[in-house]
Amino acid sequence: MKNTYRLGTIIAEREILFQVGKKKSEIHIKIGKPKLHPDPVIRWYCPLQIIGIGSEKVHGAFGSDSIRAIEMAFQMAGLLLVRDIQKLYNLNWLKPEHLYFPPPNNLEELSKNEIHLQKKIKKTQYSNSI
Repeated sequence: MKNTYRLGTIIAEREILFQVGKKKSEIHIKIGKPKLHPDPVIRWYCPLQIIGIGSEKVHGAFGSDSIRAIEMAFQMAGLLLVRDIQKLYNLNWLKPEHLYFPPPNNLEELSKNEIHLQKKIKKTQYSNSI
């Protein structure tokens, strides 16, 4: 699926220096300014990107208003960080709270919501082009 989000104006950043044994990581988390989503059903999204670990893709965290989108971006950032750090360092005990991010709902749920909404947008764009 093509990445359709752009980070835009950055409103918050965090740098994490992480080392386990000889493996070192310098990780940058960037949260973009919330934006109205083109699909009125989705309402708002907040772009976020994690650089230095994982795919470095720009993700969209969705919310009913801009504040909720920001909250969801912090939850998503924590979950993505934990997932990628666990893969790299095999740290099964690590949680978002250890990295000063709020405890999340569920990464699978957030990812499924993002994929579902992306498909919905694509379907809407396709039907509008006919």
